[in-house]
Amino acid sequence: MAEETGRQAEAASGVSQAREVAAELSPAERRARRILIIGAVVVGLLLAGLVALLVVLSLDAYRAQLAGLGPTPGAVVVSLVRDAAIVFVAFESLVIGVLLVVLMLQMQALVALLRDEIRPMLEAANETLATVRGTTQFVSHNVVTPVMKWSGYLAGLQRVMRELAGLSGRNRE
Repeated sequence: MAEETGRQAEAASGVSQAREVAAELSPAERRARRILIIGAVVVGLLLAGLVALLVVLSLDAYRAQLAGLGPTPGAVVVSLVRDAAIVFVAFESLVIGVLLVVLMLQMQALVALLRDEIRPMLEAANETLATVRGTTQFVSHNVVTPVMKWSGYLAGLQRVMRELAGLSGRNRE
């Protein structure tokens, strides 16, 4: 009983996770998914119709052979399968051509995106880096280097003062 409840809870969480993923999809992703599903259904229906047509024509060839008319059923079936394969290859070539055109259009859009949007962003980033580099050199030359020199001088002076104070303390003893 407890196992069934656990399984039901896991199934419910799986369904809720699937709903969350579906809810997170953008409108373009939902539209693309819908088009893909519709396309798969249409292709499936076309293939099922083609198979049904082949079966009907084959049965018709068998009936004609039984009546003593026409070629053998094997020859008819082979010619039907050959014709169906030719039609399928032609349809597939058409689909591949359309997909190649879509691919070319998408590549053109990508190149335009890179040229028109990414290049200005990279140029702005390079300008910013050049500004940062110049600022760093200015600060290093005009602030850090003098402060380090004065810090060294003061450290040396402090050491000299300690040594002098140490010598004067030894002379008193």
